[in-house]
Amino acid sequence: MLGEKCDVIEAVVFDMDGLLVDSEPVWFEARRELLSRFGKRWTDADQEGLMGVSTATWVAYVWEKLEGAMARDEVLEHVVGIMAASYEHGDVPLLPGAVDALDYCAARFRVGLASGSPRVLIDAALTGADWHRYFEVVLSSDECAHGKPAPDVYLEVLRRMQVSPAQAVVLEDSSAGVRAGKAANAKVVAVPRAYTAPDDPGIGLADARIDSLRSLPDVLDAM
Repeated sequence: MLGEKCDVIEAVVFDMDGLLVDSEPVWFEARRELLSRFGKRWTDADQEGLMGVSTATWVAYVWEKLEGAMARDEVLEHVVGIMAASYEHGDVPLLPGAVDALDYCAARFRVGLASGSPRVLIDAALTGADWHRYFEVVLSSDECAHGKPAPDVYLEVLRRMQVSPAQAVVLEDSSAGVRAGKAANAKVVAVPRAYTAPDDPGIGLADARIDSLRSLPDVLDAM
């Protein structure tokens, strides 16, 4: 359900993982493979708890699960290396409606990308999918002081675009991402995945909720 109408929409800012790219299975397998080397398990609950968080947060979590068996920078290098290799070989798993949503927004609004992924993975995914052309500003939360759910990455993207948050719509799939967009004082459309709890309190903060990016034109028109 929509709240107050947005000012004239100047910009739409996309998240990437779980919204445009179905990266969670790839993240899961990369982390599972690393943990299994040391006789440890990576579970669905572990994965869900890290959706939308910064690189520093998930690296610290995996490092703790490993009980110091690897240095933190080695954890980062191993997991990100698997992900980047997959993307660079053109294996970027796009989510339904992603291309149409980007085409729709790029034809009508200024478009930015604010992702919690490391910059190397963002660039690899955008190159593999041939998506650089869509985005005026691309930023990783690793390049900001605080990751999601802090608003830093959205505020910085909008600052660089010279767009007021009151004239921006954020698109997110995760609880942390929705909280970040709301903390930035933008309107937020949540597109949660099937495995997201239906009563997730973070998702509930969104101004609108849709099941697929295919429904994005209708909800943006209503805003």
